[in-house]
Amino acid sequence: MPDVESLTRDFDEIRTAMWDESRPTVLAKGMIFSDKARLSRACKMHNVKECREMTVWESSPVVYKVVCRRWFWPCHWMLRASKKKTSLWKVGKYIPTHTCEMDTFNGNHFNLDIDLISLVLIPHIEASIRYKIKECITAVHQEHGHTITKRKAYLGHKRAFEIVYGNWDKSFADLPRYMAALQQFNPGTIVEWKLERIPGKPKYIFNYVVLAFKLAIDGFSHCQPVISIDDTHVYGKYDIKLLIAVAIDANGQIFPLSFSICANESQEMWTLFLNDLKEHVVKQHFSICLISDRHGGILSSMKNLSAWQEPYAYHCYHVRNLKANF
Repeated sequence: MPDVESLTRDFDEIRTAMWDESRPTVLAKGMIFSDKARLSRACKMHNVKECREMTVWESSPVVYKVVCRRWFWPCHWMLRASKKKTSLWKVGKYIPTHTCEMDTFNGNHFNLDIDLISLVLIPHIEASIRYKIKECITAVHQEHGHTITKRKAYLGHKRAFEIVYGNWDKSFADLPRYMAALQQFNPGTIVEWKLERIPGKPKYIFNYVVLAFKLAIDGFSHCQPVISIDDTHVYGKYDIKLLIAVAIDANGQIFPLSFSICANESQEMWTLFLNDLKEHVVKQHFSICLISDRHGGILSSMKNLSAWQEPYAYHCYHVRNLKANF
């Protein structure tokens, strides 16, 4: 059996040869990568740094070979790696010198792709959700020395945002679990859903969900009998709306009562929202002043819902909206 000293020496050699993405070094024959994705990124980062471009010559489950894009000019830069039995990727052949001339690329480096750009932007997106495209371009230039186009910056920002916060489909898939967690850790919290069944399929289409925290329900008794409702767009992949109801507490501060995410702003959605607001929050409170804009869905709902008619409630309009109509 091998002695401890030889095993330690072998381990140190492997550890030295392993590519560390947080501390990238130059490429070399015998270098080891944990997976094919990191191998590809290392090759791209190397060529971006050298102001050269590479292209994939061969890519299979067990072989990865890249060459200079000016291979036929000729430039014989080349790297070939293969997958070992340990599932690690090892560089078996490497020609490190480019014989082609350097280029400036003027914002369109072939290997400075969305993958590399998103890696640069992830820490910035984590620090600020409102990281701007202009700032993305600056961050990539500081990291790689190349100025990217606005389109690349936008796509890189989108990829980084999805890596950090997930995409729209995943967010909607997680919404039921999120609402269930809110109810679990906030006993008495109200969540109501409205889904549509797809005919002939075991699937449902999301239409509406409303949320009212137990603290908001109990706290309304200590607020002024004035409720303001409004909506806002939720920008992104889906054209959905956020309906909001707020009151004014005894300290003159805004007191959130209820929130709803819905497929659209319509009479049906406002009717559902106002019914849930009355049933779960307002309850038996009398002479409530409800303030809103003059959206047709709200006006129709108020006309058809007896619980929101005088003397149970009085409907008024935002002065801001009245001013905008003149």
